[in-house]
Amino acid sequence: MERARTVVCQFGSWRHKVRQALPFARKTAVAALMLATALTAGCRGVSTDTAATSGPADIERLKTLVPSQSHSMADVGFHWTNLWFAGQQKNWPLAQFYFDETRQHIQWTILIRPIRKDLEGRDVDLQAIFQAVDSSTFAAVKIAIERKDSAQFETAYKGALDGCYSCHKSSSKPFLRPIVPTAPAQTIIDFSPDTATAQ
Repeated sequence: MERARTVVCQFGSWRHKVRQALPFARKTAVAALMLATALTAGCRGVSTDTAATSGPADIERLKTLVPSQSHSMADVGFHWTNLWFAGQQKNWPLAQFYFDETRQHIQWTILIRPIRKDLEGRDVDLQAIFQAVDSSTFAAVKIAIERKDSAQFETAYKGALDGCYSCHKSSSKPFLRPIVPTAPAQTIIDFSPDTATAQ
């Protein structure tokens, strides 16, 4: 656990935090909670010896600091929505950015609660579901972005929405049905491809 906390605080970017700390966080629920807390708080006010001396009260406190999955999934929706408009405008560097952010925030969601219960009380392994989606429908989106292929992107994006919905249904949340967005999640970013080459 101590190594996981140290690694999290040493790396500045979110991507590196997850890549470096994920192997340690998978080993124990406490390490996963500490990782999620550090990611959320940006390691502010976290001492390197906390993990070694934490007791039951500290662990319970950490649990209260971890955001809900709906919080991280709101970020997923934000980035995935903007991905659609970046692809429609053929701004491929921006599309790649939003695609990467989507994947990272899904991984954060899984760290927060890797196993959910369905309505029958059965375990739902979110990491296993995401790996299946990531290696199929998400991979198709990634390839379309790399090829800068608008038609392929549109088809792959819609297919990925179906993949996302399969995860929602597996988690007994069929009412969370994603669709092709009709408006960007934000208006402050210019989606035009000209911005991709601007100096």
